[in-house]
Amino acid sequence: MPRRKLISSAATPQKKEEGGFYEAYVAFARTLRLWFTAFGIGGPVLFLTNESAGAKLFASGSGRIVVYFFLSGVGLQIMEALVFKSAMWYLYLGEFDERVKSWRRYKASNWLSESYAVEFLVDLITLVLFAGATLRLLRIFS
Repeated sequence: MPRRKLISSAATPQKKEEGGFYEAYVAFARTLRLWFTAFGIGGPVLFLTNESAGAKLFASGSGRIVVYFFLSGVGLQIMEALVFKSAMWYLYLGEFDERVKSWRRYKASNWLSESYAVEFLVDLITLVLFAGATLRLLRIFS
């Protein structure tokens, strides 16, 4: 009689629940982008629509740099969205036409889609810009 190898349930490969993690990632990423955009646009708008706050900000000599920091952060987020949107387009094309997969643009898009470091770096720079603007504002108004 042949010997059967018993496989414990711990050694049995489990199906990964990637969908749940991906959905959570998308939700957090979308929320972060919305907060970055709202904060980056809302800051300058607040000081441009409130005359006394705007006057105090620009009288401090830091008005331009604060506005530049806010708008640079928003600009980075828009650039990031454009780059990733373009990358996803080439990956989408590759699903329908195998020839596209040999293009450099497709290969770069594939690399970008798998590289979390690029996305994290842009978000970190945005956060630093917004923190710099906020700290300057706190010094001016406190």
